[in-house]
Amino acid sequence: MCPNKDWFTTYRSISGGSVLMGNNAVCRTVGIGTVRIRYHDEIVRTLSDMRHIPDLKKNLISLSSLDSIGCSYTGEGGALRVTKGSLVVMKGSKVNSLYVLQGSTVTGSASVYSDVDRDTTQLWHMRLGHMSEKGVTILSKRGLLCGDHTSSLDFCEHCVFGKQTRVSFSTGSHTTKDTLDYIHSDLWGPA
Repeated sequence: MCPNKDWFTTYRSISGGSVLMGNNAVCRTVGIGTVRIRYHDEIVRTLSDMRHIPDLKKNLISLSSLDSIGCSYTGEGGALRVTKGSLVVMKGSKVNSLYVLQGSTVTGSASVYSDVDRDTTQLWHMRLGHMSEKGVTILSKRGLLCGDHTSSLDFCEHCVFGKQTRVSFSTGSHTTKDTLDYIHSDLWGPA
C-alpha cells in the first residue's frame, strides 16, 4: 500500500475499495498498479498489485501477500529477511515496532542505474554462480560477456556465507552397553 501516486509506474483507477487499519479507521483505495524498488542488493524489482491509498502515512508491504506468492520470512534480532527459495529478496531493520525496508523507490528511468559498469559486473558475478572478480574480468577482456565492460566487484554477502566453514568436532570416548545407546548421524540444512 502506498500513499504517493507519483511512485507508480503503471496505474489504474478503481472505485469502492477500502482497507481497515489497525486503529479501526477505514482508508479508501483509489487505484492499483506497480511500484519499482531498488533493494539492498542494488537490484530493481517490481511490486505488483500495489494499492494507492492517499490517507496512509507510511508505505506498507503485506507479509501475507508475500507469503501467497511463495516467499517466506523470518524476523529476529531486529532484522527481517524475506526469501524466495534460496534468494533473499528483501531485508528490513526494526525501527520502533515496524520493520523498515532496506531499499529505495525508483521513480524514473534515469535513476535506475547510477553506475552501469558496477551494476553489470554484479549482474555477471551472480549469473556465473558468484564467479570471482578476476574471472569476470578475464571473460570481459575476451569479449564473452556480450561486450559489457566490468569494474571492481562490491561486497557480496552470498559469497561470504557460501565460504563459511565449521569448526571440527572434538574427539570423545563413549562407553555403551546396549545397541543404539550412542548414534552418529549426518545432518544437512537449511541451504
